[in-house]
Amino acid sequence: MSKSHKENLIEKLHSRKYEEYKGVSICLINDFYPMVNKKIRYQVHCDGKYSFSHLYDCLDEAIKKYFEIRRRR
Repeated sequence: MSKSHKENLIEKLHSRKYEEYKGVSICLINDFYPMVNKKIRYQVHCDGKYSFSHLYDCLDEAIKKYFEIRRRR
């Protein structure tokens, strides 16, 4: 049985990769910058019409926002 897009995205982020789609990206920001307060953080970022950038402690919240912005594009 094939995995859902969300499951593939979680696997990708846990493998220290990021995803970008039409200017919307999600990543484990700790892979690019040192940890602050020893917290794992995820970043959802978008340039352009829906300019947005926010850090999340919770992966599920970050993914929810990522898909929300993607649907607008």
